[in-house]
Amino acid sequence: MNRALAEKSYEGTFFHERGGVSEFFRIHHRVRNGEVAERLVSLDGSGREFIRLGDELRFVLPDQRTVLIERRPRNSGLLPSFPRFDGHTASFYRLEPLKLARVNEHDVGLVTLAPLDPHRYGFRVWIDSRSKLPLKSELYDRRGQVLERVAFAKIRVLRDIPTSAFASEVSIEGFRRIESDRGGRLHTIEKIASVWSLRTAPRGFRVTQRAWQTLPGLDEPVSHLVLSDGLASVSVFIGARLPLKYAKEIAVERQIGASTAYSTFAHGHHVVVVGEVPVQTAKLIASELSPAKPEPPAQPPTP
Repeated sequence: MNRALAEKSYEGTFFHERGGVSEFFRIHHRVRNGEVAERLVSLDGSGREFIRLGDELRFVLPDQRTVLIERRPRNSGLLPSFPRFDGHTASFYRLEPLKLARVNEHDVGLVTLAPLDPHRYGFRVWIDSRSKLPLKSELYDRRGQVLERVAFAKIRVLRDIPTSAFASEVSIEGFRRIESDRGGRLHTIEKIASVWSLRTAPRGFRVTQRAWQTLPGLDEPVSHLVLSDGLASVSVFIGARLPLKYAKEIAVERQIGASTAYSTFAHGHHVVVVGEVPVQTAKLIASELSPAKPEPPAQPPTP
């Protein structure tokens, strides 16, 4: 399945459901010489489009008369990421026996990854037996409730797709243009002590990246940690130091489908945890944060 996603070109229509809200999209997806080009068009009447060519990702928002341009890795797509099951992952998810089924007149294999503890969600994916593409996927909680679903109504595998298919249908003349590539740079930190860390991570999660990151609208960079258990990924942003009086004001938790955002006050700093994990996992991560250690004073040279 992952090889098919990385190598095949296709077009079709699908719906994305989360938080009780469904939205239909048309998608053109092309892989040419290892580079991904994609165009998603919302079919809900808003006319929104999401276009990726190379490392440029363009959000066309006609209802707001705005175009937002970001820079992303050249080989990543717009659809949700899919699991890569390995020995590490097998310690925290149970791979259930493959089941054969039918989805939209396609023979499929149903793969289920069931969570072994409450720190993560389960995953189901229906893989087309011929094209090996995922025709349907679901994220579900420990009670079996589906939190997020992506399913294709139609899909067609193509040898190639012309570049004209990735041109916007919307005239953006007079639209406000926002470019955020200059405000979203990552600076990886080599010295672990120079950025925040975790005393203890939830079982199975490992810190995969530590960095300083500048974000749009902020004058100072924030400390950024990324954790993963092999399937789920969590980002932690630690902002500037704030007075204690703001602690209650910034304490917010939100969950839409499988996506969680948890904002809190830790060690005098504003902390935000974002990822497709349960709220209690985000809270546990925030509670285990350890502030960056100050750089030791320079030692005088030895005579």
